[in-house]
Amino acid sequence: MKLMSVKVKTLLIYFINFLFIIIFTSIAFRFIIFRYINRVETQNLNNNFRAVTAILDREQIDMQRTCLDWAVWDDTYNFLLGKNKELYIKNNIQDNTLSQLNLNFMFFVDKKGSLVFSKTESLEDRTERILIDDIFNKKNKFTQEIVFKNDSDKHSGVLMVNGKLFIISYAPVTTSGEKVSSDGGLIIGRYVDDSLLNYINSIMECKVRFIENTYTDKENNVMRKSDSIMAYRQIRDINQNESITVSISMLRNEYNLGKFYFKLYVGIFLVVLILVIFTFVSVFNKVILKRLKLVNDFIDTVSKTKDTKARLSISGNDEITNIANSTNKMLSKLDYANDEILALSYSDKLTGLKNRVYMEKKFFKLDNEDGTKYSIIMGDLNGLKLTNDTFGHKIGDRLICKIGDILKSICSQDDIIARWGGDEFIILVINKEDIHVSNLIESIKKECEKITEFGFKISIALGSAKKDEAQSTEAVMNLAEERMYRSKLTESKSSRNATIMSLERTLYEKNSETEEHTQRVKELSMKLGKKVNLSKDELEELELLSLLHDIGKMGIPDNILMKPGKLTNEEWEIMKRHTEIGYRIAKATPGLSHVANEILCHHEKFDGTGYPQGLKGESIPILSRIINIVDSFDVMTHKRVYKDASNIEHAVEELKRCSGTQFDPVIVNEFLKLLEEGSI
Repeated sequence: MKLMSVKVKTLLIYFINFLFIIIFTSIAFRFIIFRYINRVETQNLNNNFRAVTAILDREQIDMQRTCLDWAVWDDTYNFLLGKNKELYIKNNIQDNTLSQLNLNFMFFVDKKGSLVFSKTESLEDRTERILIDDIFNKKNKFTQEIVFKNDSDKHSGVLMVNGKLFIISYAPVTTSGEKVSSDGGLIIGRYVDDSLLNYINSIMECKVRFIENTYTDKENNVMRKSDSIMAYRQIRDINQNESITVSISMLRNEYNLGKFYFKLYVGIFLVVLILVIFTFVSVFNKVILKRLKLVNDFIDTVSKTKDTKARLSISGNDEITNIANSTNKMLSKLDYANDEILALSYSDKLTGLKNRVYMEKKFFKLDNEDGTKYSIIMGDLNGLKLTNDTFGHKIGDRLICKIGDILKSICSQDDIIARWGGDEFIILVINKEDIHVSNLIESIKKECEKITEFGFKISIALGSAKKDEAQSTEAVMNLAEERMYRSKLTESKSSRNATIMSLERTLYEKNSETEEHTQRVKELSMKLGKKVNLSKDELEELELLSLLHDIGKMGIPDNILMKPGKLTNEEWEIMKRHTEIGYRIAKATPGLSHVANEILCHHEKFDGTGYPQGLKGESIPILSRIINIVDSFDVMTHKRVYKDASNIEHAVEELKRCSGTQFDPVIVNEFLKLLEEGSI
């Protein structure tokens, strides 16, 4: 049996599908599409009727507001009482009053429903007579139940008079504060003129009419013709009677469009079927098989070369093109993912700057290039360990990010900034003059000096070197690093003094210690140190210790530090940590590490009951024992937020009482001798 080729199978499938689609489409259009169009037309009619009702309701609300503005008014109330009739009419009811209010009539009635005064405009005489007769007819439900009964409620609605639809509003007349009962009422209204009808027709794109209710066939209130559709619906007038009919006439655009597309659809399918039969053999290879082969060959090539930057280009707008586009999208995403992974591998996660891996690759590239001039700036951040030990690593990370932001803001876009290590940064400047590098270093130092949010002075040691000074980037790096450390050593003494001053200032700003207290402790400590024959070096250490022994309180929350009352057990445990925090700060600060142990021990007690280590006797550093006595004496004799000051006699008794327990008895005796000698 001879097998059918793909072409013959495809042609047969096309023919059968075309035939089936034409038959199915004919049935679908007849039983689905046109039914749907009928539902859409019905829905549009209902929407239009609702829109008409909404517009009439809105007009009635506006009319009610106008009616209330005039009815609830002292002048109108007195007018109905006959007090200021001529003056009221002269001042308020001018010839153009109704046109300004967009009204056609205004009727004032008394308690009995009799017409007191009327004003009309743009009304035919016959329409005016019928309107007055209709409103003031004793058989009229509106007049009988509202006006003649002197109803206190407000009413509005519509009324058909002489073939015209009127929007009417009634409100009882009373004083402005509505403090007295109504002495009559005000009836105002306007008819739905051509302008309002045109407005309604323009919104709904149909023709709307209001007629007297002569249409009674409620079961068949929609009439469809080939080109238009007419629908009727009753609405209630102000008397709640269905005396008014709204008619809406619409073109059957959807229906006619559906017929047009049905005919067009069938015609197109017939034409396409004929074209396919005559052109299939000549174009099938080019349009289908050849393009599929291109896709297959491209995928095979990519699988072998693993080139994710390759792209498949096939013209058209069909499934094969979609396959090609999907393939390109997949390759694009793979390529982007590779670039993103590469970028992440070359970026510092914390700062977003380039990392050491990237810079080493860049340096390797520079070593293999000729003619490229470059300079390397290396920076070492001071204060990072201090920040980590005092405030925690989160604040330390903030400091690193802050320095990174400063570098990014100052450096040019083509300068390459990298975080080389924990607190080390590198800036690679390519093809720029030496003055640019010098200015860059100065600007970075100045910006670092402006950082105040961490409570102490932040600085960065910087050194630079250029390509001409060495044979390789590694040698240039080493030279920049050497100059950086040289700069660091040069600035160490001033940096130490600046750091100490910065720490003192931060401690004062915390309000835990006053500058006066610190100076008093310093003076007393130095006198006592000389009294117990400390060496010159020990006196210098004692002076530094007296200034910064409580520096650890920087890390204690303000609500505990400044609490006026007694601390709870939990708060006291937090407070006691200030000695350990101070120890870490001193260890991390150049020029303070030699007094770190004395800061840690300045709350140890002579009998071993102190904190944090429970040291006893002479195992406590002597400088710590001196500060313990002097600091306690000054606290007792001066007012604090949590206590009043004691007199010197009481403080002396306390020192004697605690001698041998909290304080070193030998040093206490020497301190008391100073008091007796009047040296303090």
